[in-house]
Amino acid sequence: MSTTKLRRQGSSIVVTIPASEAKDLDLNTEYIVKTDEHGNISLIPKLDNPFKNAKPGEYNEEDVWADMKPAGKEVW
Repeated sequence: MSTTKLRRQGSSIVVTIPASEAKDLDLNTEYIVKTDEHGNISLIPKLDNPFKNAKPGEYNEEDVWADMKPAGKEVW
């Protein structure tokens, strides 16, 4: 286990990750930074928008329940 400290650089806080701990991280990936109530910092790889190149209606599904009538106490 390695240790590190936070430091201020301009209007940002910088965390230096030791190379031994970052060997599986891609330096060209943009990360979302999330901190929780315990002070844990998570780096989450930012994904491209999967809908960016979608054609209109491509992700719509047919409404297979449209012709079903309620059979019990369902809200209609």
